[in-house]
Amino acid sequence: MNENWLESGPGAISRFRAVVVAALRVKQLRRGSKPRIELDNKKHKDTSIAVEEVRRGLIHFTELVLPHVNDATGMRDLKAGVEASLPVVGSTRGF
Repeated sequence: MNENWLESGPGAISRFRAVVVAALRVKQLRRGSKPRIELDNKKHKDTSIAVEEVRRGLIHFTELVLPHVNDATGMRDLKAGVEASLPVVGSTRGF
């Protein structure tokens, strides 16, 4: 794989992210998603199709940003917020 196309220009992504995005795209293709490129004799396998789609910039993804916590109080607040949003398993409240 030529790595120059990944890390130069606007919208460039790292080669590691490209591998992850391509792997997720392979899963989509194997589950029946239609390829976004014209197929030819060399590019007919899901992996080749996914890599080419990522190379051409046809696959869009959203980068999740996780909060960065510097102190114990911030971590405690984050943990409390996450725990409050989770359902209680095995609870008999309301029944």
